[in-house]
Amino acid sequence: MKRRFWILAMLLVVSISLFAKVTITASVWSWDLEKYKKIAAEFSKIYPDIEVQFVVNEPDVNSFLTAQVAAKKPLPDVVVQSWEALSYPVSQGWVYPLDEFLKNDADLKYVPKGLKEAFMYNKKTYAMPERLHFQGIYINLDLLKKLNLMKPPYEWSVEQFKLYLRKSTTREYSGINHLWDFDNVMSAVLNKNTTFWSFNPTKMEFDLVNGGWLPAIKLQKELKSIPGLVSDDLKNDELRNKGEMDDYQKKFGKDADAFRESKVLMGFHGTWDWNWIHTLPWNFDFYPLPLDPKIGLRFPVHINYAFITSTTKYPKEAFLFLKFLTFDPNGVVARLKLDNSTGLENGWNKDWFIPATMHPDVINYFDTLKIPDGVKWLLKKLDKAVRVDMWTTVPGWDQATWDVIFPVNEKVRKGEVQAEVVAAETQEKANKIIKEALAEFTKKLTEVEKKFPELREQIEGK
Repeated sequence: MKRRFWILAMLLVVSISLFAKVTITASVWSWDLEKYKKIAAEFSKIYPDIEVQFVVNEPDVNSFLTAQVAAKKPLPDVVVQSWEALSYPVSQGWVYPLDEFLKNDADLKYVPKGLKEAFMYNKKTYAMPERLHFQGIYINLDLLKKLNLMKPPYEWSVEQFKLYLRKSTTREYSGINHLWDFDNVMSAVLNKNTTFWSFNPTKMEFDLVNGGWLPAIKLQKELKSIPGLVSDDLKNDELRNKGEMDDYQKKFGKDADAFRESKVLMGFHGTWDWNWIHTLPWNFDFYPLPLDPKIGLRFPVHINYAFITSTTKYPKEAFLFLKFLTFDPNGVVARLKLDNSTGLENGWNKDWFIPATMHPDVINYFDTLKIPDGVKWLLKKLDKAVRVDMWTTVPGWDQATWDVIFPVNEKVRKGEVQAEVVAAETQEKANKIIKEALAEFTKKLTEVEKKFPELREQIEGK
């Protein structure tokens, strides 16, 4: 009798353990909370034994994590989206390396190498791309037709780009609305080795002398030298503050918004501007930045990423949710469908995102969305993307760029100094900062990696 009772008790324990739900927590921004609840519901259809609960990470992810640790509160198992410096939580030992889960994952092959390796330190993967943002050119197709210009190919050259800008610059129209930061972004396009601000991610140093910065500066200066080509360059706040008309108002009207009013052919923007871009009252398409034929297509991309925290009790389950959000074709398509269900406005999808996977199922569904054809074309060329938001992974980035390179860049733009003259000295100062910050980060990372097995043993009760 006792033996039978013992067997029944053990069966009951096993049954409970088999069918008990695992609960993981995920942090989101407040404005995304309801959306991610719906995403979690889709996830639960595939993984009914995993429940996802949410906490809000505000004002920003890194501050939220810091506050949780300071208050001795648990970290969420998954951080679903961040665009902040990943190097900080990694250096604090708060991030779980993903390689044990990625090792034999069949879906990983659809994530381009440059994206899946974007968040690696010491050959370990600490995050995965959650969504992408393309930075490029919106072209007014109605104005293009009015000016009797043919629609350019997506793989257009710098020379073609300049030709379209010149032909669309008249007494009535301008070629492009602004070129703010154009030189820095084009540094990633006009050299095969450098990215934003001519940074070489392989060598982990700026290369202003031999990278893309000097040709990008030259191109920007050439465009700005053509009168009226850059519409916003015609603005003069000093004159407006005196109650006088500036050249922008004289050309387009006192209260004009020339870009919205279809008087400017191109707009230099990112897909993150969709909230207002999709309300424009004319037909448009999205184009990559123009290429150098000797180099080929390289288009700038910004990456929002997701990661698992090192203190999670359920790393396998946390990874399943992270994968569902990032490169699981079922999860990505489910997310796109949820966004698609919010409907259309002005003939366009109101809500959508660019996935970081080229899985055929994802591309096929993405092609059904009412979004610019150029964005769809670029997803199929995702292996040609070049990451430009280096501040998320490079230690010392903000100090090197804002304290050293940016002030010099402004002097170059104003014509106060020649880029060729200051390039070597500027990159030397910036690289000194990067080198020191990287050494400090590496020291911390070594300690984090050393302590990680012990931390996991404590959490897993081994």
